[in-house]
Amino acid sequence: MSTATLLTVEQFEQLPDDGARYELKDGELVRMANAKAGHERTKFRIERSLIAYILQHPIGEIYSESSFALSSSRVCIPGVSFLRNELVAAADPEHIFRGAPDLAIEVVSDSESALELRQKIQDYLDAGSKAVWAVYPKLRVVTVYDQSGAREFRGDRVLEAPEILPGFQAKVNQFFE
Repeated sequence: MSTATLLTVEQFEQLPDDGARYELKDGELVRMANAKAGHERTKFRIERSLIAYILQHPIGEIYSESSFALSSSRVCIPGVSFLRNELVAAADPEHIFRGAPDLAIEVVSDSESALELRQKIQDYLDAGSKAVWAVYPKLRVVTVYDQSGAREFRGDRVLEAPEILPGFQAKVNQFFE
């Protein structure tokens, strides 16, 4: 029987850059799959909507593929994230973000299991995210998770996040067109 070497966030940060992206799950290093073009297009459309909002309402910053240490043994990399200005100012520029983003957005790929995704969503919420958007490009659906549960948005339905992004509105279809 072999045993895996478990890493802390501090050890994770000191790993040499080999060009791959990794998350840390219960201390175990997990290599992330390479994103396909459709995944990246969806992510770009989400970023574009959020950046347009932030340019008009400078309440925080939008990040793409940034690492967040959610606990001493868990690091996640949401596709897109939003942090209020207070969280940005508190971040140590020499380390990965400590704690969860206010909003974590996961563009769900075919390689991600439902169980893995659901655990990651719960980890974000447990670490302090106010909401997590799970974006399913093939289904053209966004599921919004927060402490009150989950809600599904599709088509021309308007996606809002009044507690996080006051005044932000986007039709779900615009993420997939």
